[in-house]
Amino acid sequence: MTTRKLDEQEWHRYFDEGTRALLGRKATVEVVAADVGAQFVAEGLGIVGITYDQKGKLLEVALDGMDHLISHPQEIYVDESPNGLAVVEATDADGRKHIVQIARQ
Repeated sequence: MTTRKLDEQEWHRYFDEGTRALLGRKATVEVVAADVGAQFVAEGLGIVGITYDQKGKLLEVALDGMDHLISHPQEIYVDESPNGLAVVEATDADGRKHIVQIARQ
C-alpha cells in the first residue's frame, strides 16, 4: 500500500473523481480522540460516495443508511492499494482522527 498526504487543493478533485470506483464496496468508520478513545461509528456499510465541499469545508462519507461528516479537516491521508483506495484518514479541527477503512470488493 502507498500512503500519501493529499494537498488541500486536491481534496475536492480527488474524491470527486474517485467516488465511482468505490460503489459496491463496504467501509468501516472509526473515530479516535483523546476524549473518547477509539469509537466505531459504522461497520461494513456500503459506500455511496466520499465528497469534499470546499465552501463548507466538509468531508462527507456517504454510506448506506448514514452520512459521516468531518467538519474543517486539517489534513487528509489516503492509502492506495492495487485494488484502489483502501483507507482515508482525516484529522478534524478538534484533532480527532476519522479513519475510513474500505474493504476490497
